Amino acid sequence: MIPSLEEAYFLLEKEKVPEHIIKHSEKVALISLFIGCFLKKNGEKIDSHLLVVGALLHDIKKYEALLTGKNHALLGYEFMEKLGYKRIGEIIKAHIHLEIDSIDSPLTEEEIVHYADKRVMHDKIVTLKERFEDLKKRYGKDEQIILRLESLERVNYLIEKRIFNRLPFTPDKIMELEKIKGVKDVLHRCIKDCPSCWWNFI
Repeated sequence: MIPSLEEAYFLLEKEKVPEHIIKHSEKVALISLFIGCFLKKNGEKIDSHLLVVGALLHDIKKYEALLTGKNHALLGYEFMEKLGYKRIGEIIKAHIHLEIDSIDSPLTEEEIVHYADKRVMHDKIVTLKERFEDLKKRYGKDEQIILRLESLERVNYLIEKRIFNRLPFTPDKIMELEKIKGVKDVLHRCIKDCPSCWWNFI
């Protein structure tokens, strides 16, 4: 079972998720849906609705985790599982720690949301290089953390390659989504008319 977009926004409001985290999550959802639509067009088995809702809710427990010091991905997973949305919980859990079975395995919604999250710095779409430079600057307090971030960066370049090897454009195309205004409306529109609606925006 997957909540509707309206239910996802209701959950964000109910959990008192701050506006800046919602804006970040909307951009992650926008990128996820854009990638997912064109992957589906090329024959990949991707659930567009699952992508959008998973991306919208991926940081639903981030503010709580900042206050408590807990892992927000695990908190989000547990929260969704209790609500009966285990599949959404799996996407939330994987946006921090992701395992790829093999280089040739089919792409998953977890990979796409994980990657999309690494293309959004606060509420701005950026390159992987920019995002990881910022992460290292903000969180690289010791060598162990830097090594972990470097490992995560390599994983994301691998995901990027897996995604864009299947698409007719390069990762730079994602930057064009930054000019889209009214992201919530675009999510509603493009989830229903995927992928043809995108040509109105890019």
